[in-house]
Amino acid sequence: MNPVLRQGSALLIVVGLAGCKPPEPPVLAPAATPAAIAPARLPASNDDVADRPFEDAPQDAPPADQTDAPAVVSVALDHAGDVLVGQRFSEVEADGAWHSAGLSEGDGARACEYYERGSLPEGVSMMVDDGHVQRFDLDTIDGSYEAIVQPGPFGLRLGMSLDDALERLPPGSTRTPHAYDPDVGEYLTWQDPGSDLAIRLEIFGGVISKLYWGASGAVELKEGCA
Repeated sequence: MNPVLRQGSALLIVVGLAGCKPPEPPVLAPAATPAAIAPARLPASNDDVADRPFEDAPQDAPPADQTDAPAVVSVALDHAGDVLVGQRFSEVEADGAWHSAGLSEGDGARACEYYERGSLPEGVSMMVDDGHVQRFDLDTIDGSYEAIVQPGPFGLRLGMSLDDALERLPPGSTRTPHAYDPDVGEYLTWQDPGSDLAIRLEIFGGVISKLYWGASGAVELKEGCA
């Protein structure tokens, strides 16, 4: 065989084999159970997420027939500042002066606790259970959330109307009566179809009174650690 033709055939074989490589796995595969903690990972956008943590714009929702579509906005729901859902608190404990709610005093390292300040944006607190970050609340430990101007994921803010919240959330959110005052309150919850991340709003009088996001199992807790 002509040497040139022989080299060309070998090149075609190599290219063909390279084209048979399996596709890369999705960034966040669907969780096996809703209560699982999403794995910690580095934020995928905005070099200055610590200063502008929730400016990830929601992407267009995938067509209804794409049931295995990847996460729509997981990059917005997996962090607050540079703290990640699923991350060990010990990894960020030295990043600043943290203020705790004192819920786990005397209960050991596996107890649930709330923290604020540290490296979190102003007005955001986080739930740590079994040493791992589970969710973030647009709320302060002392409950003075009326003064919070920090936006949450999708640009949602405390005091925003229900109609505005529905326009900002992707399709597929669910509305359920509030556990303690179903006559005037309700929950508005959106579960990311491509990951174990969710966001929940508490609506009273037609406006957002509370807002929290993170691992779906933690978002479903009605009283934070309780």
